Amino acid sequence: MHVIRPFAGAVSLLIGGVLLLGLGGPALADASSISVGGVWVCNITQDASGFTAAERIVQVRQRITEVLSTNRFRDNPNVFVRVRAAGHDALISAGDPVGQILVFTVTPQDAAGTSLTPVQLADQWAPRLAQGLAKAMPSSRWNIPGHVYLF
Repeated sequence: MHVIRPFAGAVSLLIGGVLLLGLGGPALADASSISVGGVWVCNITQDASGFTAAERIVQVRQRITEVLSTNRFRDNPNVFVRVRAAGHDALISAGDPVGQILVFTVTPQDAAGTSLTPVQLADQWAPRLAQGLAKAMPSSRWNIPGHVYLF
């Protein structure tokens, strides 16, 4: 019996250590992940336009914060997320008829390894951005011109 007791204490200590370290808790988001309002929008993993992937992630997160901090977008039924081509890139902006804020530049590097063009990839990211903005700013109704979404 004296042999079992120290072993039981070691097992308890090991389980306590695992819980203390958070290994039993929820997984953290990938550092390349862009989310808003609890909705995953995309991962940015590629350097582009003279910026590292990490710098692009910081820029996008700052731009999303700017969108969410723009007072005229609150309680506004006419806010939208728009995709438009810009040379080889695609731009995703969020705003209203008064003005838009550039959120993403989707580049050929982002689309590399897929069968999609930057505009097609942006067309996938934009609805998720709109859904996330709608959840983060529920007093507004985020739309994508020409699209119908049920969220």
